[in-house]
Amino acid sequence: MPVFLIGYMCSGKTTLGKELSTNLQWPFIDLDNLIEQREGRSVANIFKMNGENYFRELEKKLLREYDFTSNMVIATGGGTPCFYNNIEYINHIGVTIYLKVSVKELLSRIESINSRPLLIDNMLNLNDFIKQQMQKREIYYSQSKHNIQSDNITIEDLLKILQ
Repeated sequence: MPVFLIGYMCSGKTTLGKELSTNLQWPFIDLDNLIEQREGRSVANIFKMNGENYFRELEKKLLREYDFTSNMVIATGGGTPCFYNNIEYINHIGVTIYLKVSVKELLSRIESINSRPLLIDNMLNLNDFIKQQMQKREIYYSQSKHNIQSDNITIEDLLKILQ
């Protein structure tokens, strides 16, 4: 059964996903990396050249075309659950875990990053931007089968959820 890790950017989806997949001896898939492989260019480039709507269409299409039926760990993009009923779809096909990180912790993780497509134009008001996005996205994230406060989450915490 696939396990989808959901949360805001820098919530630990990829880092914890890789660690979880190693621990479970399951394949790890990063949804953004799959999109980049299919498109032959970076997510940042897709956003810049074609816009967010185009990217979200690619994301939806990939979610529905890829074979997510076996045991695997998938790190979704931060916005993946928020568009095209994706949260309902991934809840239907697998286990979803929302890695809920506080705005303060997210801010400390994000501040040094300048390559995130949705942040490039918002760096001056980063705290407000994160708060606004989290408010909009919380309704989708919270529909995950498991919601876990994860400012200091361990792999053991994730394994307990899956038992």
